[in-house]
Amino acid sequence: MTAVDAAGGATDACALPRVLVVDDERDMLEILQDFFESEGYTVQVADSGERAIELCRHGSFDVAITDMRMPGIDGLHTLISLRQLDPRLPVIVVTGYASDDTEQRCRNAGAFDCIQKPVDLDTLLRLVGAAVQTRD
Repeated sequence: MTAVDAAGGATDACALPRVLVVDDERDMLEILQDFFESEGYTVQVADSGERAIELCRHGSFDVAITDMRMPGIDGLHTLISLRQLDPRLPVIVVTGYASDDTEQRCRNAGAFDCIQKPVDLDTLLRLVGAAVQTRD
């Protein structure tokens, strides 16, 4: 069982929670990877929904964070595919184009949460910590 402190950061160096970050924007991938690694998480990035699905087929993650709007497979279909591969995987959807309909479709597809851009890193950290705890 992985210990996570109250702020959502990992505290057990032996079992670092694995985060999959999916976004077509390289800057966002780098920001989130650097941030979560500095908080003690193991991070793998994917620049497309297709790549995320491939990574999930060959490995396991404690939580996934996916952008909504991406070329090819969008965030909703990435969410659906990841949850088909691992029904217990908490997936957080990040979007700059939120609507009640989009959020409802994500929740209906099993999203752990749906948050808007610009992303507040502290909020995202708390969400990831909570998601990891549901996985334990």
